[in-house]
Amino acid sequence: MPALSLIRALAVAGLTCAVATQTASAQFGGKPKPRDPKPATQEDLKQFRDEADEVLAPITSGTPGQAQSQAAAHWSIVLVAFTGDQQTENAAMGVMKARTEGGLPGAYAEKRVTATVVAYGRYDRPDDPQAKADLEMIRTLRLGGQTPFATALLAPPEPSHLAGSLPELDLRNAKKLLGKERALYTLQVAIYGRIDRSPASADEIAEYRRAAEAAAVILRRDGELAFYYHAAERSMVTVGAFGEADYEPLHRPGIESLDLMRARELHPLNLLNGQGLRERIPGAKGDGPEVYRMQPSMLVGVPES
Repeated sequence: MPALSLIRALAVAGLTCAVATQTASAQFGGKPKPRDPKPATQEDLKQFRDEADEVLAPITSGTPGQAQSQAAAHWSIVLVAFTGDQQTENAAMGVMKARTEGGLPGAYAEKRVTATVVAYGRYDRPDDPQAKADLEMIRTLRLGGQTPFATALLAPPEPSHLAGSLPELDLRNAKKLLGKERALYTLQVAIYGRIDRSPASADEIAEYRRAAEAAAVILRRDGELAFYYHAAERSMVTVGAFGEADYEPLHRPGIESLDLMRARELHPLNLLNGQGLRERIPGAKGDGPEVYRMQPSMLVGVPES
């Protein structure tokens, strides 16, 4: 399949296998459940086992031997992301097509954490007028009657070059940035917080927030529409922005868009502090042994700003 035809399929990633009927306020703004102040027992901890492949890459400021480029310190526009064994070759083809057929001579390939992306531009700030103009130009670029780069996104620098929080990646701003109709749902793929839900210290909360923001940055740099969300003592990472065309439980229960199903394949789990979370399957009954599974990623409502 030509590289440019993959743009729409690869622009958003995430997974769900749960029906999302909760409102955004119930999902994010409800009162916290009472916590047991006692440390988790061995019985509690056996529910959490590292027996699944990681969904998010390890969060580090740099992987030994990883190729770095001058773009690592800048914001850039990701046109398309390639994963898998042939990502280098596919990205090279994507760059060629973007330059020749797309009229974007400044397009370049860059190895990120898990993907090789076709990118454009290097900007010091996300509110750089040139970045905004270039993104609009690229998204509306028409080739053969189509807009193949309509899902291009502005990706942040590598985490070590960032200081503080990033409002552009805050889930609370998703509706304002993307529009309410597009940003009804998103896919939660990671949680950072204490396993036993006991009160966290200020230092722990700061670390959870740093980890969630770094994970969202890494995913964005790999070409995925990722967000972070900070609750009182826990932080979440989500991917994708989905509207009624992707998921509408009232009139089309069980029907999901191709983008949402693709996201399901890429992010099958909801990780807790980077590890798979083992849970009992709801509704499992009978005299036999209890049945467990690794907790899947889940579709949640996008909060109001």
